[in-house]
Amino acid sequence: MKIYAVRHGQTIFNVLDKVQGWADTPLTKKGEQDGVAAGQRLKNVHFDVALASDTSRAIHTAEFILAKNNHPTPQLTYTPDWREFFFGSFEGGDNKAMWGATAKSLGIDTEQPDELARHVDMTKIMNAIHEVDSKHLGEDAAAFWQRMDQSLAKLQQTYHDEDTVLLVTHGQLIWNLAQNYGHLETADRPKNGAVAVFNLDKNGHFSVDNFNDVTTIF
Repeated sequence: MKIYAVRHGQTIFNVLDKVQGWADTPLTKKGEQDGVAAGQRLKNVHFDVALASDTSRAIHTAEFILAKNNHPTPQLTYTPDWREFFFGSFEGGDNKAMWGATAKSLGIDTEQPDELARHVDMTKIMNAIHEVDSKHLGEDAAAFWQRMDQSLAKLQQTYHDEDTVLLVTHGQLIWNLAQNYGHLETADRPKNGAVAVFNLDKNGHFSVDNFNDVTTIF
């Protein structure tokens, strides 16, 4: 199964540098163009399956992508399976404040998630976010990885091994897939509208062909 995983287009919270996991804000005009641009680069790919997170930003990005496709397109299915990591009471707050507090708890001086991930793996980072959240509302790493294990298993149970899948989802989620399942240690948070190409075989082996790609015409 080949999975074209696309990060949603730019949103209001992206512009404001606010934490956005299960929280949802609309696409900006640039965000709409991110979706159109991704669609133009994917227009020659025949998709058997089209999936999105159930957030409006993912759904609308997927609609822009499918509208540009040169082939008959499948009906878009949106599901909470592919929501972003849930950041708990940090949702809607300042990104630098959350990442800074998380890094400090891990003994690292940074406010940038990419820099933090060069020192600590994503499991430790997600657990640290959960711990520094005074209300402990969000997911911890175990909850997130369980959700991803179940979501990948559902793909295999629902669709065919030879299917090509469009999956419009979120930055940290795609980043986590590449690092944890694809063992791509150099992965950073992908840009809005960037394409990652993953392979998931019938034995559950997961690999990365492309990552954070904003230029290739597929």
